[in-house]
Amino acid sequence: MKKFIELIIGDLESKKEYKAFMKKVNSLPKDYAFVFKKIQKYMWNFGYGFGEEIINLYELFEASSAEGMHVLDVTGEDVAAFADELMAASKLGEEPASILGGQVDMKKDIESRVEQQVKIWTNKK
Repeated sequence: MKKFIELIIGDLESKKEYKAFMKKVNSLPKDYAFVFKKIQKYMWNFGYGFGEEIINLYELFEASSAEGMHVLDVTGEDVAAFADELMAASKLGEEPASILGGQVDMKKDIESRVEQQVKIWTNKK
């Protein structure tokens, strides 16, 4: 019977993990939780699910909120562009350099920009 139920509604353990994770997201300050959910919904439109990039986003938001930063200081005014950069960095991180060919420089550029932004977010110079 359990197999039948999982066939209909999906893996129960994954659903439990996701629900527990979303409870943590909902415990963030309201502005962070709101922006997180909007970014998550935006990323779902491009085939991103409950993966490493979403968990990393949560960890970034958790650390930033603990430091008392405003969410738009983290993402910038263009939240969609921030999400696009997260997705681009995620895609580039998964593909081997030999497949990327000329995109290796773009990957380095994105990594450099992310490092610079992290320094800004953490007030390190």
